Amino acid sequence: MENQVLVVDDEKEIRAFLNNALSRLGGFHVELAESGEEALHKLEKEHFDLVLTDLKMPKMDGLQLIAEIAKSKPEILTIVMTGHGTIDSALEAMKLGASDYITKPLNLDEMILRLRKVLEEKQRFVRLKDFADQLERTNLELRKIDSMKSEFVSVASHELRTPLAAIKNVVQLMLCGQTGDVNENQRKFLSMAERNINRLTNILNDLLNLSRIESGKIELKFENIKLKDIIELVASSLRPHADAKSIQIGVKIPESLPAICGDQERIEQILTNLIGNAIKFTPDGGKILISAQPPSHDQKDGYSKTVAISVRDTGIGIPAEHLDAIFEKFHQVEDSLHRSVSGTGLGLAITKGLVEAHQGKIVVESEMGKGSTFTFTLPVSQGERRDPHFRFILDKEFHQAQENNAPLTLFLIEVLDQGIEVKDALLSKLEENVKQCLWRKADILLKREKEKVLAALCEANLKGARVIRQRIEESTQNHPLEPGGASVLIKVGSATYPDEALSKEELFRLAKERLGG
Repeated sequence: MENQVLVVDDEKEIRAFLNNALSRLGGFHVELAESGEEALHKLEKEHFDLVLTDLKMPKMDGLQLIAEIAKSKPEILTIVMTGHGTIDSALEAMKLGASDYITKPLNLDEMILRLRKVLEEKQRFVRLKDFADQLERTNLELRKIDSMKSEFVSVASHELRTPLAAIKNVVQLMLCGQTGDVNENQRKFLSMAERNINRLTNILNDLLNLSRIESGKIELKFENIKLKDIIELVASSLRPHADAKSIQIGVKIPESLPAICGDQERIEQILTNLIGNAIKFTPDGGKILISAQPPSHDQKDGYSKTVAISVRDTGIGIPAEHLDAIFEKFHQVEDSLHRSVSGTGLGLAITKGLVEAHQGKIVVESEMGKGSTFTFTLPVSQGERRDPHFRFILDKEFHQAQENNAPLTLFLIEVLDQGIEVKDALLSKLEENVKQCLWRKADILLKREKEKVLAALCEANLKGARVIRQRIEESTQNHPLEPGGASVLIKVGSATYPDEALSKEELFRLAKERLGG
């Protein structure tokens, strides 16, 4: 199909010359206009791929025409023709949106070549844009499928645990003889069933944990923790498994190690996964060392200070090509020792998720035949009113909004003029009210316990944020939080990415300012 070119020039001879040259030599379909006004009129009625315009024309000049085309028809390419003395104006035209400029006197071969080049670049751009749009649609579908998968895994794991617990209870009653005598052969099969029930329960627990981590719905209870006590406790609990393989477990923790801020149960889970893996993949007679390092002097003051905990073994090691993928879901390294060890391939993915939920990082170093060292960091307790779990969720949601080119609104909601004891109860009732006001199931609502503030993260633009805010305020008025229907005042601060804030720090600062303002 011929490219449609509109030639705009106030000189009749030049229009005729360009019409003849571009149609016969260039193979273009050419239309003519003697002024910028006539060109705009033609552009409204007909389709053109490119406009070739003179710079100097009475009334509307080339610069004004290019500016109008860029505003009303940005998909149309423009090239300006200019004399040698007006190169600066040609450059100004390109700033306004022109694709190229051609100097007079015109060289036909060069002009046709440059027109074709500009049109070819547009075609490449259109193809790339179509490809990018297709990728975006595919990516959106994949995200929807992944979200549905995570939701299904979460629901299925939760629902399957109840009947499994009932089956396990029946098997244990039979093994204990409470349902009648059991012979040795029956006991053997019942014990086999119990082991497989336990294994399936562990798999379901892993799936449920991973689903909660990925969705940001895992609950963490942060407190000041003495890390040395937890490490020694976990090491002691796993020593019988290590002793069965004659593996020595050593603990090297300095007395000066500062307290960390974290969820004790989840930190125990991290350590159990790493030490348990070290035992599994270390041959008989090997060694495991658990150590910790206090913050280094070159770390910045404040919340960035971290303690580094390492679990080092003398095991079989991890091939270099697997190191980058070792923390991915269901990733397993195949070798002779590994095939004798059962597992879901979820342990390290869960461990990484739990470390990151504490605002920490985890890395691995390994050498085949010599062993591996897993090192993770945890934040030092600063005795502050900061909430690492909220920070983790905000980081995750903000990063996802940036990747998806989607809006994100942060709401901070506070009950006003109430004592601490009363406010705790009211905050829970307010939480239930606010849940009903959010639009999507994926919207996140968190309690910032120390500050007695609710935080909601919603995929909403400014207009949507105003609607949600109005619903929250009306819900509080229509469904009183106090017994007896007494009204309670609330305050809402909000900020929206990218309309009002371009970073997560700015998003939080602005929402907090509006809450306090």
